[in-house]
Amino acid sequence: MSNAEQIDYWNGKVGDIWVQMQERMDLALTPVTAALLAAANPQPGELVLDIGCGAGETTLAVNAVVGEGGHAIGLDISEPLLARARTRAEALLSEAEFIAADASAWADETGFDLILSRFGVMFFADPQAAFTHLHSLAATGGRLVFACWQPAARNLWATLPMTALADVLPAQPPTDPYAPGPFAFADAARVATMLEAAGWQDLAFHSLPFEMMVSEGDDPIASAVQFNLKIGPAARAVREAGIGDAAKPLLAGALQPLLMGGQVRLPGAVWLVTARA
Repeated sequence: MSNAEQIDYWNGKVGDIWVQMQERMDLALTPVTAALLAAANPQPGELVLDIGCGAGETTLAVNAVVGEGGHAIGLDISEPLLARARTRAEALLSEAEFIAADASAWADETGFDLILSRFGVMFFADPQAAFTHLHSLAATGGRLVFACWQPAARNLWATLPMTALADVLPAQPPTDPYAPGPFAFADAARVATMLEAAGWQDLAFHSLPFEMMVSEGDDPIASAVQFNLKIGPAARAVREAGIGDAAKPLLAGALQPLLMGGQVRLPGAVWLVTARA
């Protein structure tokens, strides 16, 4: 997808679905959020930019730390998600600011002490140019910290549903592994090369395996099935093929072995990437 296609995509039905799933997504990504914020280490008084802020979880958390002397700005292309973020900010009496903008071109403010992102940087049509632009927004010594997915083979949350539904889904076309999408930054060496070419220094890639909790309530299997029909690669494939009813029992069977202690947890693995301007 180009950036324009991404903007259309996230301002349509998908944006509304993610608003509906906001609480569950934040819960599912709790280990990643905690590790990201620990690596980012925001400080009182800092100016922070959150790329692809979505419904505002990380922006709000950072703004609470930087305090009145600092400021956190969340950028996203999805108006539905930004509306949810602003509602949450009002409820928390937070001064966090949420702006609808393409981060690869936005330049209303510069001198950021920290630029961070939880899964918001893998969708740029031209990531090399985007990272170069973000470097221009950072203060000297400013920190870049983001989470991106490791290869799909290490992320069962994405591969298991697609495998379970392979017989009822149309043949999936081959994809460019580096095209904008969840796994575009799975190759750490390629990402490092892009960041260095954009001017970022002191790069480090930290591997974070975790378990994504995809169920809630009294019927964890049904809940996990519903989650996978709303979020992830299988959700989009099922919507496009119109096979929701056929998909449910197949997903339930595939998820059953992962039910432990009343929860369905799907393994995942993330790169936590840090760098300095």
